[in-house]
Amino acid sequence: MTLHSRRYGKSRKPSLTFPAEGIRMWTALRIWWNRCMSAGEAVTDEGRGMLQTRYAALKRQVPFIYAISLLNFIGFHFATSRQWQASLWPGGLLIAFMLIRLLYWMRREAHVPAPEAILARMRPMPFIAAMLSLAFGVWGLIVFETGRPAELNYAILFGSLTALGCAYGLASFPNVARMPLVFLALPLAARLVFTGEAAPVGLGLCLILVICLILRLLGTHERGFVQLIRARSAIEAERGRALEAEQRALSEAARAQVIADTDDLTGLPNRRAFLKAAEACAALPEDKAVAVAIVDLDNFKPINDVFGHMVGDQLLRQIGSRLETLRGDTGMVARIGGDEFAFLVRCADVDTAQQLGNAITEILRPPFVEQDREFRVTAACGIALLGTGGDAFQVGLIQADTALHAAKQRGRGEVSVFHPALEAARKRRSDIANALKAPRAVDEIGLVFQPVYELATMRLLAFEALARWKHDTLGDVSPADFVPIAEQLNLIEPINDSLLIKAMHAARDWPKSVRLSVNLSAVQLCSPSSARELIGKLAEAGLSPARLSVEVTETALLIDFETARSNLAVLKAEGIRIILDDFGAGFASIAYLREIRFDTIKLDGSLISPIVDSVASRRLLEGVLQLCLALGTPCVAEHIESEEQLFLLRKLKCASGQGFLLSPPLAAGEASKLAAKPMAPDQAAE
Repeated sequence: MTLHSRRYGKSRKPSLTFPAEGIRMWTALRIWWNRCMSAGEAVTDEGRGMLQTRYAALKRQVPFIYAISLLNFIGFHFATSRQWQASLWPGGLLIAFMLIRLLYWMRREAHVPAPEAILARMRPMPFIAAMLSLAFGVWGLIVFETGRPAELNYAILFGSLTALGCAYGLASFPNVARMPLVFLALPLAARLVFTGEAAPVGLGLCLILVICLILRLLGTHERGFVQLIRARSAIEAERGRALEAEQRALSEAARAQVIADTDDLTGLPNRRAFLKAAEACAALPEDKAVAVAIVDLDNFKPINDVFGHMVGDQLLRQIGSRLETLRGDTGMVARIGGDEFAFLVRCADVDTAQQLGNAITEILRPPFVEQDREFRVTAACGIALLGTGGDAFQVGLIQADTALHAAKQRGRGEVSVFHPALEAARKRRSDIANALKAPRAVDEIGLVFQPVYELATMRLLAFEALARWKHDTLGDVSPADFVPIAEQLNLIEPINDSLLIKAMHAARDWPKSVRLSVNLSAVQLCSPSSARELIGKLAEAGLSPARLSVEVTETALLIDFETARSNLAVLKAEGIRIILDDFGAGFASIAYLREIRFDTIKLDGSLISPIVDSVASRRLLEGVLQLCLALGTPCVAEHIESEEQLFLLRKLKCASGQGFLLSPPLAAGEASKLAAKPMAPDQAAE
């Protein structure tokens, strides 16, 4: 065919063109073929789920399909071949191929293949099924055209059985199941229809209807299968989300548990975690004994007050790190309070417990360095062996606390292991606490008055009011015992008020030259309204503020220094004298001398007791007295109990003093008589 160009009048070579309809048909045919040959996809969760479900069903059914096909093929071959020996070789190839595929699908697998591997195995299945069905169908048609009448029946029988059996067995993979129906059964049925005879036509039409029915059932089965897989995938996805949410919740709960059981500052377990661990240890058998140790830092609060909480927090972290090195592989160190730590450690006996306590105090002895400063921290330690049983851990904690109390009473850096004798002390403290709660306890606590003398002249200067409590069943209870307990129970305020009123009423009977000296507790000193209340009580009692001296200890100042200083300033402005008590017993008193102007400094008895036998102690006392002299503040020595002590104090120019040598504490009536007695001439001469 020659095409001419109207414009140029030249001819050009012919080009082959296809109609648009042909292209569309070809494209549609390719799409249909690709769809028929598709084995699925392994990209989405739904696709992977379908592949795995199809493969599981095929793994069970395909060996039977190949067995059915193989038997039908062999039966058809022997039923229709007159010279079967000569024609065996093409059938033999097909038989060998089907045997190989049968063995391939029957092999055992150690594990379920991945979706990608399943897809690779299933992808050639539609093509293999189409080729085998087509080969069987062509063979059947050849027999139909050239065979004897009896052989025609064999072609229909074996071909139909093979096609229908394979379609049913491969229903889980419709693209494969359709191949025997389309390429084997349908050609045979069509050939029957085209015979034109009534019986074959009826049989062919019936077979075509069966084929259509099975194809329809395959479609219905596929839609149900897809819906099932989608529903299962949705359920699995929902279950996965639920499991993920549960895992997140468990993770958050575990994280919250860790946070709830961890001390924010040191990173150690906190009190809550410690108590749970102690309760768990109490359930251990007796051959796995555990010791509980409570560690209380000595006077740690001044570090916070003087250097700030940031320095104190850093020191607590360092202390926690040191203590953690002692816990061992199975032990536990926890921070259970502001400056309290606790141990749970395997411990066989009391000696081992004592060694643990010594190790705890020793590891804290080296100085801590923070912001280029050295800090020396000591700690008291109380230890108890944890028993077994339901409430054993509670008993163990009480015993450890009892031992800690005993250690603190002995001094700084001491260790005490619980023993039965301490239980008596604990029981007495408990009895004191119960007695303090009684309605008449305040009235039962009375006063005695110890004279304070000018040492040079032995002139009576003042009486110090001292609390005394004689209980009906407990006997004499020392203020050192009941005052801390009353403070813990928040019962100290009514006791203090009662004692102040009693002391002021007693002082009204004394000469105006004799002052009253009272001790202010930490609660009184650090209560914002206590100064005004004290001044009001003085007015009610008719006692001049100039006749009152208040004694405050370093320990009381430590509780709330700013409030204490404010209260002392109010009292001093009214003319009340301020005395720093127990000077020399602490390490921060020099700082308080700079911050607060005291009228008198009372030297602690620990400075006085050894001066007779110790030169170093005498020199220390002399240095303290010179310091007070430089400050222009007179001193009062307490616990004067021997003539030698009195002689040395006079020699060192100590202004005044008190003690059993000079006078024991007196009842109110005896104090009034002593105050009214004029000073003897021989006293002035001494």
